[in-house]
Amino acid sequence: MKTRTSLRIVSAIVLVALAAALVPGSSTVASADEQQILKFAVMVPRTPELAIEEKKYNKRLAELTNNTVQTRVYWGGAAGGETDVLRKMRTGQIDGTPLSLDVLSNFVRECLVLQTPALFRNYKQVDSVRKELTPQFEEEAYKNGYKILVWGDIGRLRIFSKQKITKVADFKKIRPWLYPESEMLKEFYKQIGATGVPLDIAEVYGGMQTGMIDTFWGTAVLAAALQWAKTANYMSREGLGFISGAVVFRRGAWDPLPDTAKNAFRAIIEERSAEAQQDIREMDDKAYKRLTERGLKPLDADDEAEWWAAGKALRRRLVGRIYTQALVDKAESIALKHADAQQLKFFNK
Repeated sequence: MKTRTSLRIVSAIVLVALAAALVPGSSTVASADEQQILKFAVMVPRTPELAIEEKKYNKRLAELTNNTVQTRVYWGGAAGGETDVLRKMRTGQIDGTPLSLDVLSNFVRECLVLQTPALFRNYKQVDSVRKELTPQFEEEAYKNGYKILVWGDIGRLRIFSKQKITKVADFKKIRPWLYPESEMLKEFYKQIGATGVPLDIAEVYGGMQTGMIDTFWGTAVLAAALQWAKTANYMSREGLGFISGAVVFRRGAWDPLPDTAKNAFRAIIEERSAEAQQDIREMDDKAYKRLTERGLKPLDADDEAEWWAAGKALRRRLVGRIYTQALVDKAESIALKHADAQQLKFFNK
């Protein structure tokens, strides 16, 4: 999949570029009375390029399941936003979807440790912590009615704004976006005394255009794909973390699948997940470079240690409310094995 095409299919705060490569489209099966139809929801629109990918993986799924499983994809947010889709999964209307950690935390509470503030500075840390902790999250999800197929991320979290933001206190002077599902962001604004403006993902672009908000959080590839970057003048040079999520099945749809179908999904994911994840990370770096070339001005923090101290304080405030001290200690110990000298300095303060 070409970079320009991939940029068009990345969607909000989820692994949608990864999911779009993994989730097959409607398939043609040999016997209609034997087929099982699985319903997927994704935020991205169905483009001609995605139709090619759809056909490719559609054929692969058919080969691996002897034409016994059909999937139907609701493209372009037709099934609603993340919370709408989760509600429809609970009632059996939707079988699978990519979800952000903010929404995943509805049934795997402690998964939010995977994007806990001031912990991750490089992808090696993200991969190592995720590899160690996700097995227990997958077990919890399964007990709560969901099967997690794959985890991933969509780049480095940055601040995009109309005004310069170089100090934590600058948030008190602006109108920053608040994603209503993000408990971390709510707590961060509360901690620093700022007032966030709650808007759904679909409302961010319009909010920036009308001045309802003047700041949003996102990755470079996300901001470019959703056109949000056109509304900003500045973006943070250094990433403040990473946006992660997972592709999820409703257990009521997963468990009855024949082993051939389960193995087919696992095989398709194994074939594409590592490659797709690396592609997304590279696209995010390239998108950041292109945004600077198009006029967005990168901003450095006046005092980087101040931002990390605020993140560390937030991480501690969330202990007991989102995750346990033992879990965050474990995540920290893994991340610190891959920390650079600068991050170690921040941790020791």
